[in-house]
Amino acid sequence: MRIVAFDHVGETRAAVLDGERALELHLERWSERGKRAIRGEVYRARVTKIDGGLNGAFCELGRGPAGFLPFGKAGRPDGLHEGAALGVQIQREAFQEKGPTLALFEVEPGDAPQVVVPSPPLAERLSMMFDAPVRTPKEAEIDLDALFEDALDPVVPLPGGGKLVIEPVTALTAIDVDAGARSTPGGAGKLAIELNKSAAREAARQIRLRGIGGVVAIDFLPLKKRADQAALDQAIRGAFKNDPAKVDIAPASRFAIVELARQRIGRGLHEICWERFGVETVETAALAALRALEREGAANRAARQIILRAGAEVHAWLDADPIGWRKAMKARLGERFTLELDTVTGPRAFAAHAS
Repeated sequence: MRIVAFDHVGETRAAVLDGERALELHLERWSERGKRAIRGEVYRARVTKIDGGLNGAFCELGRGPAGFLPFGKAGRPDGLHEGAALGVQIQREAFQEKGPTLALFEVEPGDAPQVVVPSPPLAERLSMMFDAPVRTPKEAEIDLDALFEDALDPVVPLPGGGKLVIEPVTALTAIDVDAGARSTPGGAGKLAIELNKSAAREAARQIRLRGIGGVVAIDFLPLKKRADQAALDQAIRGAFKNDPAKVDIAPASRFAIVELARQRIGRGLHEICWERFGVETVETAALAALRALEREGAANRAARQIILRAGAEVHAWLDADPIGWRKAMKARLGERFTLELDTVTGPRAFAAHAS
């Protein structure tokens, strides 16, 4: 096991690798520094509301949305009241419209709300979590950007033919198994079970890789034989056995749809990078433009000027400089770069070139 990470201007990208195979991908953006509570962090929080119906309390953390502290079967802790200060640890990060989930954690008395034990940088967190060394992409000979690009592609080819189509929506993630032009000697029944087994393995890999949590519905090819149905069920459970998140799998329906619930730990890649299905946020496009600028500058060290031309929306985001990218880029490339508005291409298009 090893961690491959790179600190780009604007974000850190990291992958957890087992051999040459990526298991997980993670992002940490400069724009969210000090604004989000990260899993594992410890806070001295302030109770803002006790909700008997939810059997828990909402707590102000001093950054991001309020967290929720579930009381569980033990019930409301003694002495806990609205306005009280208490120690909590982040168990699940905020996602969509939901704040983080908290657990009680003993801390020294003091001002609240306040972070008590902040999270280390992303690569260091992953290194401690997996007890693995950290490498840069150059040392590991890994194209980290290509891994992220593939993990945001809705279509995933399957070995031997066929594909998965992964579509996250508000309430769940739908995964369709498509045979395409795949053929197998032995007829439709054999093709269906072989394709379904392959799809189960790849779906489990993609779910962990992309950080997908919550409810997932996988639409497999229908199976007529009970033995094949049992084999598929076994294949699905085997595919998730090494997933560190808790996964509950329901029996397949008569329409060959398998529903499962995967424990949410943080946000999926699509929740960070997309504003809606398949459409990048302006920030995602702008950070890609900065990576292109940095690559061009590194490849053309003798060039007098590196020009980044960007469409209206990306240009506006970069020109406002909400993350301090100009100062950081100057430390890497010097003064030899220029941002220009491109009025011809699309609003989120960009290109970098040396002159």
